[in-house]
Amino acid sequence: TALPICLLFQVDYPEIADSVLPLHRFMSAYEQRLEAPDRSWQYILFAAEPYETIAFKVPSREVDKSEGKCWTHWNRDTKQFFFQFSFKML
Repeated sequence: TALPICLLFQVDYPEIADSVLPLHRFMSAYEQRLEAPDRSWQYILFAAEPYETIAFKVPSREVDKSEGKCWTHWNRDTKQFFFQFSFKML
């Protein structure tokens, strides 16, 4: 039996204002303008004022959005944003 592939991101925002919540989203390779589009990849974007948006390139596989497979957590005390997701099994 194959094990699921999970990715966990931790982004620190030490200068973020108390009223701001970090955001994330997936972006297809065809939306970005820095590289030639390659359907093998997608991007995860993280945004929070006053910071520039950052992106991570990950395989373009379907994300498992079932309960417990995709979650976020914003720690207001440490100003760290966590995002974890699993790819669907092939």
